[in-house]
Amino acid sequence: MVDRRLHEFVRALRGARIRISPVEAEEAMRAAALIGYHPREQFRETLAQTLVKAQVDRACFDQCFDDFFRFESMEADGGEEDAGGALPDTTDMDVGDLSETTVNLIAQSPEQLTQTLAEAAAQQDFTAMQVITQQGLFARELVMNMGMGSVDDDILRLAASPRRRDQNRAEQLRDWRQQVRERASQYVRRQFELHGRAHGRALREHSMRAAPFRELREYHQIQDLVRRMARRLAALHQRRQKRAKRGAMDARRTLVSSLRYNAVPVQLHWRERRKLKSKVYVICDVSGSVREAARFLLQFLYAMNDVLPQVRSFAFAARFDEVTDDFRQYNPDVAVGRILDRVSGSGTDYGYMFESFQQACGREIDRRSTVIILGDARNNDLPAGEEYLAEISRRARQVFWLNPEHPSRWNSGDAIMAKYEPYCRAARRCSSLNDLSRFADYLLRALNNSQ
Repeated sequence: MVDRRLHEFVRALRGARIRISPVEAEEAMRAAALIGYHPREQFRETLAQTLVKAQVDRACFDQCFDDFFRFESMEADGGEEDAGGALPDTTDMDVGDLSETTVNLIAQSPEQLTQTLAEAAAQQDFTAMQVITQQGLFARELVMNMGMGSVDDDILRLAASPRRRDQNRAEQLRDWRQQVRERASQYVRRQFELHGRAHGRALREHSMRAAPFRELREYHQIQDLVRRMARRLAALHQRRQKRAKRGAMDARRTLVSSLRYNAVPVQLHWRERRKLKSKVYVICDVSGSVREAARFLLQFLYAMNDVLPQVRSFAFAARFDEVTDDFRQYNPDVAVGRILDRVSGSGTDYGYMFESFQQACGREIDRRSTVIILGDARNNDLPAGEEYLAEISRRARQVFWLNPEHPSRWNSGDAIMAKYEPYCRAARRCSSLNDLSRFADYLLRALNNSQ
């Protein structure tokens, strides 16, 4: 049971966003077994030394520790602080014809009852709580584990009796039962704060990742989620780069060096990969519903600046302008507002955008360049300008197109994706953070393979 409780505590810490590896969790188990679980402060410091890697996480660890081991502390200290108030006095109650379980429960001191509650709680898995409405179910299961079912039966039997004395006994038992239930509910609430909120946060983040861009303004803390997704992906890519850094094995050098060991290849030699400095150009349609997708794409890419050091950004609607400095100096909401003031107008003109981009960057685009275009390809029946995109595609290493609309609408109405797709390495739907994350991972792989 002790090991299970420690595993649950580790899960609570992870739910509070303290990073703990399986190895660190096992080290904490072994340290706790060696040092012991009492006194309390020694136990706390033992877990802290094995589980907390950064000082900024120590306050969160201490709060989780106090909340998680609250009943264990009360049991050891014999205290009743914050335990739901004093129980009604049942010492003078007539226990005749009450069930044995009921008599044993009401005869317990507050400290003994707290211990009974803690033992009953140990039979439950509170990490399964995911939504706030489950608290009532878990609280009822907790009091049933204590044996309160027999108390309910006795209350019903006494209340149905015509004798006044039995009805008074039933009322005393109701008051006592209500106090016990409040203690159980309080314990379950604390467990939900430790475990259920983490599930709720994960569920909410799952919904945000899958929601269309246009609906994300309804969620709070979306900017933090975007940054964390981007940083996680960047860290994953850095690990891939580290593994791939040495390149393929150099067979000739390996064989030559093996001659000194009687042709046994003791020392392996690897070809060094020639690093090419990639350049990324991002062109975003910021008109209508495409605006939200552009805002999150730019924020996502700039959050990965460790692995994408050179990103130049451009925005267009009726006009075309470079917005690289806007997103470097301002948060995405402010940047988008400034950009719209400059490029908004009547109608989106993709042909004009491609011509303007070629004039601005055509000489710089080479085989190290990746061009990303985000837009719905709805050109208001204006000239498509595909010849400019063809020239851009010929000079660049790769061109990607991200379209927030469903592929079934890519060529409906004034949308002309069919004219642009032949010049793209890939055209993908990008209507949610999940789509954006998958594309960013695909982009990083493509950039790494191009070096």
